Amino acid sequence: MPSTPMLRVLTLLACAALFASTATAQPTESVPRLELRPNDRVMLVGNTLADRQQYFNHFETTLLALYPQLELSLRNLARSGDTLTLQPRPLNFGDDTTHLTAQKADVILAFFGANESFDGEAGLPQFEQDLEAYITRHRAAKYNGAEAPRLAFVSPIAHEKLARLVHVDAEARNRELERYTEAMRRVTTRLGVPFADVFTPMRDAMAGAKAPLTINGMHLNEDGDKVFAVVLLTALGLAPEELPAGSKSYTDLRALIHEKNRLFFLRFRPLNAEYVVGRRLDPFGSVNFPPEMKRLDELVAAQEKKIWKQARTVWPRPVTSPVRPAGSPVSPDQQGAR
Repeated sequence: MPSTPMLRVLTLLACAALFASTATAQPTESVPRLELRPNDRVMLVGNTLADRQQYFNHFETTLLALYPQLELSLRNLARSGDTLTLQPRPLNFGDDTTHLTAQKADVILAFFGANESFDGEAGLPQFEQDLEAYITRHRAAKYNGAEAPRLAFVSPIAHEKLARLVHVDAEARNRELERYTEAMRRVTTRLGVPFADVFTPMRDAMAGAKAPLTINGMHLNEDGDKVFAVVLLTALGLAPEELPAGSKSYTDLRALIHEKNRLFFLRFRPLNAEYVVGRRLDPFGSVNFPPEMKRLDELVAAQEKKIWKQARTVWPRPVTSPVRPAGSPVSPDQQGAR
């Protein structure tokens, strides 16, 4: 009999799968699917939803457990507050092109729409223009040196109504978030880009949850991250009939991924960038930091090998295809580790 903590995990995953299996959450035959290939380097970019994926790591852990044979490399390049057109960084840090090239991006998962939604209905035309320009720019690039990256866009999640936040109009926020989700759907459909609507299933999951899935209505807590992982995998067409979760091997894999992401965070977002790339680079930073950055790169690479090895122990039936057939929903009674 599973322990109480495991039962809680499985209940959350089953709840998520139930909502994720709705028609609005699944890719259809008319919507392109995200293709994953062996050794793909997958970049998460965008807003706080993406940034906070490195806190709990359920999406990355489940993805690698499902497709261990692909030996995927995930890197989180997101920053809270980022929009399609505004991405403030420290002096000389470099723009997204710089870092996507440095990471040799094969796949880009782009999380946008939440911050832009504060511009309201009046901001929709500009948002759609900016989104099309963003897609066009990245499609013209070859960050891995060989071909354009495969793009997929992730909508905002819904705003959760919390009883303690009496002055927050969650319904009004959700109207705006839904407008921007639909705008993303229109643009990506027209341009033939995979799109994950996580707004709709997360709104349903929040309504049915017995405990809050966010810390403040906007940002996921750990329970919310567990639900979101299944919702996103399903929306991308990457979730099979069964999902690994709750076992010791899954927990061990998540711990390895957490450490990898911590190391990469130190590499990508050093505590005092002023000394690493900024105005105080010389005379000492230019001498001290390059070998330290190289060492962090080595540690991340070594950690990733441990991750790939551990990922093969989690799920006895790894998925052979990274695309789930249309009309094959994740069943809520088929969750959990075996």
